[in-house]
Amino acid sequence: MSSTPALPTSFFDPVLSLPPQQRLRWYMCVVVSLSSLNYPDVIPQVYEHLDTHLFSTLSHDDRFTYARQLREGLIKSTGIVGAARTGNAMRALSRFIPDNLRETESPRSQESDEAARARGKAFWTRIYERNKAFDPQATVRASPDYAFVVREILYGRVFSFNGVIDDLTTGYVIVSALYGMDCPNQLAHHMKGMLVNGASREDLKRLQDLCLGLARTLGVSFRHGPAPIPTSPSE
Repeated sequence: MSSTPALPTSFFDPVLSLPPQQRLRWYMCVVVSLSSLNYPDVIPQVYEHLDTHLFSTLSHDDRFTYARQLREGLIKSTGIVGAARTGNAMRALSRFIPDNLRETESPRSQESDEAARARGKAFWTRIYERNKAFDPQATVRASPDYAFVVREILYGRVFSFNGVIDDLTTGYVIVSALYGMDCPNQLAHHMKGMLVNGASREDLKRLQDLCLGLARTLGVSFRHGPAPIPTSPSE
């Protein structure tokens, strides 16, 4: 069994200068990337740093909100990474979160399928409607049932749920997961989706540097090179 690699202190230096909400998003992207890269055993190092440098400065209510958002990032990444790796990551994280920062019920279970599907359709449309390189019928031609699962279930129940994190943060989660999965075609589309939801090209470059830098730190190599960063959603 291989040993758990240690992230160097220097890896965390960039997060220390960020404001609290952006700091949480940075930690979230790292946790999602570690799940996608299949390094769930490194997640406790990230949570320890988060606990020391962010949670210790917050009220209990803010810590609860941020812990909930961190879990939500992993939940949404399930649609990219899959249940197995996400489950390993969620359990690794859960061992270090105290009981008073845990939820006791599922907010998704409290909404109707109709509401979730309508929201998912709207979210899917916002991401893809301005993207000239995206063929909306390609997935249907490949498999109508797969298209149903993606659009009605993943977008409805997973990606578009906005009760915990917003659409832009969801984009950060999806793109972080796609870097770890080495999926340049989907990366290209979802980076454009992030631009639609308010990200800048500089934001995308910083996220790319973070995800690929983490992979290099862990000694992970990819088959494909990174997808080019788009300048607009329609290119």
